[in-house]
Amino acid sequence: MESQTILADYDRQFSWHNYNQSQTKEKALFVNILGDLCDLVIETRSVKGRKPRPLKDIIFSIVLKEYLNTSSRRVQSDLKLFAEAGFINSEIPFNTLLDHLEKRELKDVLRELIEISSLPLKQIESDFAIDATGFATSRYETYFNFKYKKQARWRNFRKCHAVCGVKTNIITSVDITEGYTNDQTKFIPLAEDTARNFKIREFSADKGYLSTKNYNLIGELGGKAFIPFKKNATGKTRICGVRKDIYRNAFMFFQKHREEFLNKYHKRSNIESCFSMIKRKFGNNVRCKKETSQDNEILAKVLAHNICILVQEIFLNNIEINFNKCMNTYIGK
Repeated sequence: MESQTILADYDRQFSWHNYNQSQTKEKALFVNILGDLCDLVIETRSVKGRKPRPLKDIIFSIVLKEYLNTSSRRVQSDLKLFAEAGFINSEIPFNTLLDHLEKRELKDVLRELIEISSLPLKQIESDFAIDATGFATSRYETYFNFKYKKQARWRNFRKCHAVCGVKTNIITSVDITEGYTNDQTKFIPLAEDTARNFKIREFSADKGYLSTKNYNLIGELGGKAFIPFKKNATGKTRICGVRKDIYRNAFMFFQKHREEFLNKYHKRSNIESCFSMIKRKFGNNVRCKKETSQDNEILAKVLAHNICILVQEIFLNNIEINFNKCMNTYIGK
């Protein structure tokens, strides 16, 4: 009953006044929410050597850098102000930030914080969409172009695979891979990551994710998948050891109720909007040169996006943000 009330409240008419309030007060609320999230970070104990910088201060500084869409050098003056305000213990030098961006363990921490940051909207989101997008890097690869008989080059990129809630565009699960990784490989793990903390009702994806296994997985998780079928699809499958009725029933629904199917599938456009929001606000490229640093940089952009969504929902739908309460219900890997 409580979730139905929240959903009903969510569907109220859009208020430009509340939206304007969220945008004008975003920066102040952003740093407060980010600080609350960073307080959840568990610090690692140092046995030998110099005492390391607190991990929560590192994460706060990196995410703030991406939110301001500036370099690690130019963010120094901002970090000094936030250190004086008590958000971090002390100003962190830019080379220290760059050193921590190269750490692989930071990737797991950022992914976990992204999942936790989506939990305040748990009662709102039940329909989800999945897709992937590329972030350009500063590195290039050369190749010989046989058509023009000369050397050419292309820019390398990293691929961000993500699942978002279609009502608020909050990202519920994410992973970063090489640019040419097949999108299919991330459907199952990301859908399962979302299902750990959200109840899935509908799950939309484009034709690139079409497979019997993907349809079965969403069915097993208690939802319905809306992945359009290709022209040569017959509704039959030769894969052994899997249920075929879910895939076959979906194909029949696609054939007989095409308009209704496409209306459900159209929710997938929200993941495109989500990627557009991130790139327009925080940039469509990464500054770091090493792959691990690039991955952490993209994850910091995603976390900044989620916090901005929370700020917006505070004003539009009066949501309450209590990460300590969220941690009591959070199911990690």
